[in-house]
Amino acid sequence: MGDGGFLHGWRVVRSRRADFVDAGRLRRRTVVCGATAVVVGAFLVVVDVVWGSLSTGSGIRDLIAVVLLAGAAGCLVAPFVRVAAMGPVPPEGLTGDWRRQERIDRQFAARPPAMALEDRDEVLARAERSIGPSTVLAERFVWLPVAWVLGWLGLLVAGAATTDRLTLLLVPPVFAVLQSATFIAAVSGAGRAEAARRRALAMPEVPRPSAPPQRRRAVGGSAVELPGDRPAPPA
Repeated sequence: MGDGGFLHGWRVVRSRRADFVDAGRLRRRTVVCGATAVVVGAFLVVVDVVWGSLSTGSGIRDLIAVVLLAGAAGCLVAPFVRVAAMGPVPPEGLTGDWRRQERIDRQFAARPPAMALEDRDEVLARAERSIGPSTVLAERFVWLPVAWVLGWLGLLVAGAATTDRLTLLLVPPVFAVLQSATFIAAVSGAGRAEAARRRALAMPEVPRPSAPPQRRRAVGGSAVELPGDRPAPPA
């Protein structure tokens, strides 16, 4: 894929991650997800001991199933924990011209047209406003499809997802595909914003209009000097 594709967007997200994601909040998310996984894993062990609902006759398979399901629960909590770095939110730029607005919007599409020189500064500003939210969204929702995949694998190992139970067999992978759309859109949006920013930087700067010369203000009153207006000489 070229510039603006998913792989390019993923490189942008990884390189700009430290600019928009708070490290302290990431550590807190790790603690919350880990604690959730431990609690769910302990609950599944108790359920298996009391009712034997996860027992497959093999201790290793039961352990793997518990670990996978507990990991799925931990990953499912991750999108609900905020990770964005706190900072001023840049205002949205409005040109007031809907035709120009649509023209600028097309610069962030999959196949952008040639960029007009007058749109250079606005494209740069919008790219800077877009990369941050896209990076944060990608960081938050990357674990959601992983949660569904881990849960599906756990059900397969436990023997709960079989052809006799099509809901458990088909729903988790379908949800993994559907709920990965937010992550894919965020990563692709970051890649397209970075590609638009590079195209804008490759163009010459828009010349600034020079300030009009200031007109000399006329002094009030008559400019003709009369003999009586001269000060008297000193005695």
